[in-house]
Order: sequence, then structure tokens, then C-alpha cells
Amino acid sequence: MNNIFHEIKKKSEDLISAIKSPMTKSKFYEEGKLTPEEFVEAGDFLTSKCPTWKWCAAKEDRYNKALPKDKQYLKTTVPSYKRASDYLKNNATTEKVVDGDWVDADLENKSGKEVKKTAAIDLDAGEEKKKEIIVAGGGDDDDDDDFKIEGEEEPVKKQEDNFEIVDDEDNKDKSAEAQVNVVKTRTYDVTVTYDFYYCVPRMWLIGYNEKGLPLSDEEMKEDVMPEYRNKTCTIEPQTCTGIKNISVHPCRHSLLLKKMIQDFQNSGKKLEVHMSILLFLKFLQSVVPTVQYDFTMDISF
Repeated sequence: MNNIFHEIKKKSEDLISAIKSPMTKSKFYEEGKLTPEEFVEAGDFLTSKCPTWKWCAAKEDRYNKALPKDKQYLKTTVPSYKRASDYLKNNATTEKVVDGDWVDADLENKSGKEVKKTAAIDLDAGEEKKKEIIVAGGGDDDDDDDFKIEGEEEPVKKQEDNFEIVDDEDNKDKSAEAQVNVVKTRTYDVTVTYDFYYCVPRMWLIGYNEKGLPLSDEEMKEDVMPEYRNKTCTIEPQTCTGIKNISVHPCRHSLLLKKMIQDFQNSGKKLEVHMSILLFLKFLQSVVPTVQYDFTMDISF
């Protein structure tokens, strides 16, 4: 029933988007919405600060004349080294449903490793507070081959002339066990389009396995936090390519941007329009924390 409702809703949104005129008057500070021109401005800022992102043209039959032909959507290609379930082994998460379908995940690191804290917006319209989402750091677990003798300043290399000969059969067993524990690296194309119905940026993701073959819908869902699967995230054709992607539904994105604006104002600062996509992507990292697309600057309030 939910799928049928979603399809009907999507078709009505597509129809309205096709016939209505694009928004021309800025409503960024009032409603958290962008005009097509502001979307291009924010995309230009993202590509200038983060060269891994680039502008792309849409398929000819999906081209929208409200945007420049060579700036229909933004794209980057990034790795994903582990699944969301692996991420959760070192992080606690509690679920909070905010205004309908949007789910706000509150993550807490349990690994004891060093973590990177990224400020996150609480989407609860009744509260003006700011939380922190903990993003697992990728600390180096490799053992150091050096050790230091007391009284000496420089580390001394361990002696390597003492070693144990291991039977080949033992090596085979260990090798087989290691292969079982290896997590295959995935690659994701992350794209951002302009949603003409909601007047906000919209993020899409499509994944590939280690052989470069597209992941199935269920495999891609493995990289989405459980709090968001089948709720905030849907699988549907990407606006500019027509290829099925996972997408974070944009119905609450204007609220997210509006809350960013308010938090900046509460800190005595102003969120400029050109920073909107960069911040938008940073906060959505909590949806797919193992898809490593966020190599942008840290933001402080």
C-alpha cells in the first residue's frame, strides 16, 4: 500500500513540476527554498571548494531549460568500505521520527576510537536546539614496528632475524579465514539534482560492487542506516539520468535548510545561499555514514 501511495504521489509531483513555472523570487531565508539560479550558485561554490564534485549535463530528454545545459546536476564518485550494520557495531543509534516521514538518527560512538564530531540540526520545529552527530573516525589500527628504548630519543627497529616457520597448511587455513572476513569495497556515484516541486537540492546514490557491476536495490539498502530505510529513503529513477537510485526524499529538506539558517542566526552569523548545498550534504551524511562523500571543510556555529 505504501508503494502504491508513493507512486501516485511521485507522479503527481512530476506532473506539477512539469507544468508550473520555476520559482524566480528567493525564499531561502523565509522558507529554506532555492531558486534554480541559487542552486547553480551553490553548486559552483561546492565544485570550487571540493574538486571531487563536478557539474554534469542531463540526458537530452531529461534536460530542464531552467538550468544551464551543462549544469543540470552535481556528481562525485566515492568508496564505501563497510556496511551500515558494521558501522552500528561501534555506534549506538536511537531513532526519533520528526514531522511525518523524516527520521532523525542520534548516533553515539561506542568504539573508544577517536571520532569526528559534526554539528547536526534537530529538525523538531518546536525546539531551537543543536545536537551533535558522531561520525566514526578512521583511526589507524596498524601496529607500529618501532619501539623506543629508555634513554634514547629515536625509535629502534625490532630485530627481524628471529622468526617461526609455519606449516603451509596452517597458512592456507589462515588465508581462507581472512578472505571470509574481508569486506568488499563498493563504489558509489553520489549526485545532487534540483527538485522543481520542493525547490531544494536532492541527493541520489547508486552503488557498484568491486567488479564494477551495479548493486541490487537490497544491496544498496545495506549502506543506509536502518532508521531511514523505507522511510526517508526511496528507490526511483534519478531525475537527470533515468537510472534507479536510492534517494533521500526532499519533502523535509526545506525545513532542514531553514533550521540551518536559524542556527547560524542564533550564533550571530549568516548562512549565505552559496553554502547551502555544501551544508546540506554534510548533514545528510548521517543517512549513509559509510559512503565517504564528505571531504568538505568543518563548519562551526
